[in-house]
Amino acid sequence: MMKNLLAYYIAILVPLFLILLYLAGPHNSLTFVVFLFCYVLYRGLTDGKRLIDKGVVRGQDRWKVYIPFYINHLKHFKDLYLRK
Repeated sequence: MMKNLLAYYIAILVPLFLILLYLAGPHNSLTFVVFLFCYVLYRGLTDGKRLIDKGVVRGQDRWKVYIPFYINHLKHFKDLYLRK
């Protein structure tokens, strides 16, 4: 699923949109920080899943992508955001 660029963009933007929608109403700042922290973890996992699905990350390094931002995202920027 993460090989499809449109599905990837939907997967990373919808949760961000929901967090921004949360800000439109009365909110608790601690809840917002928790949501933001969860989003950062989610993005790391989503980016790692995309790199695995595309075959950019080798099988033996598979566990490393589940640690958010462990793999240099600037190194794989084109693979994550531009290439189908």
